[in-house]
Amino acid sequence: MAYLDIDNLQSIFLDDEALRARHLQRQPCGALNITSGRIVACDPLVQPEREPFARSVSGRGAFPVEVLQGGGRHALAVLWLRERAGLRASDLQWEAALLEGQSQDELGSDEFYGYPVDAGVGCFMDADGAKAMAEREARESATNPEYVSYYDDVLGADLASADIADHYPLGAGSANNVLIFSAGWGDGSYPSFWALDAAGEPVALVTDFMVMQGGDARDEDDKRSDAYLASLSSEKLAALEALGAAAVAGDAAAIQPLLDGGLAQPNEIIPSLGETAIMSAIRMNQLDALRVLLAALPGQLPMPPQFYRMDEEESYLDYARRLKKPRVEGLIELLEKVAAPAPAAKPGFLKRLFS
Repeated sequence: MAYLDIDNLQSIFLDDEALRARHLQRQPCGALNITSGRIVACDPLVQPEREPFARSVSGRGAFPVEVLQGGGRHALAVLWLRERAGLRASDLQWEAALLEGQSQDELGSDEFYGYPVDAGVGCFMDADGAKAMAEREARESATNPEYVSYYDDVLGADLASADIADHYPLGAGSANNVLIFSAGWGDGSYPSFWALDAAGEPVALVTDFMVMQGGDARDEDDKRSDAYLASLSSEKLAALEALGAAAVAGDAAAIQPLLDGGLAQPNEIIPSLGETAIMSAIRMNQLDALRVLLAALPGQLPMPPQFYRMDEEESYLDYARRLKKPRVEGLIELLEKVAAPAPAAKPGFLKRLFS
């Protein structure tokens, strides 16, 4: 079967709370002016002459475009042809957006037809918008002897400080615009799909930038972190966060009552910091706070919890030694003392202890 991640596509219908749970958020791009009904999706800096999709749309006017962001990247780009509030994902069918002459029957498993990206951006535009871009480029190259490229001389200012641009090739107030956005991982090839209602009419056009699977932008570390956070009561979470803040600030007086309360322990991960209070005290060079935290631990110094996949297999002592900024006097020595194995008991002592 050709590539189709139905969960990715259906995530465009989720409400904002459900999106946040998957580490996604909506970002409006503006409204696309549709004048011919023939829609183009492409990298406008590399292939502005790309053909429109074979399927056309009946609507004319301005239609909203948005991107769904996940992990700091655009995961999906959506051209809404009907109000999202009145649509249900379960009522829709998905169809690959193809150019004339393309056929899904020619594709193997997980293959797709997509548009190539070589300048790191994609777009939606009406076919008339593509003509406007060609007209603007012809005008610029004819009148500017130092003309370099469409990006350098026309579009660069719009994209210089943003990852989205609502670009009017023939100037503000003209009939056609191009809605441009950074494309997922950047250069690559990305498929688009039509969402069709029961009558076969398109209600949305979606480009999948393939930065997530199953409609979830979280990686395994994110999922583990979310599960850990969900396991904490509100009281325990508050205690852990207070302990972390005290360790970072070096407030030894505030640490002891938090430990005595029993809800927060020195070797537990603090969600907002992604580390334990012990690690925070070491990192921030807070010797007095570290003494109080270590005094609450029975026996030898434990290893830091391996919370994330990228955590290094190292002890607190190794961590302290690895830090570039020198530790305050006495901190390494304190860790060495606590980490050292207890001396072996003499046989006579054991005999007296258990007799």
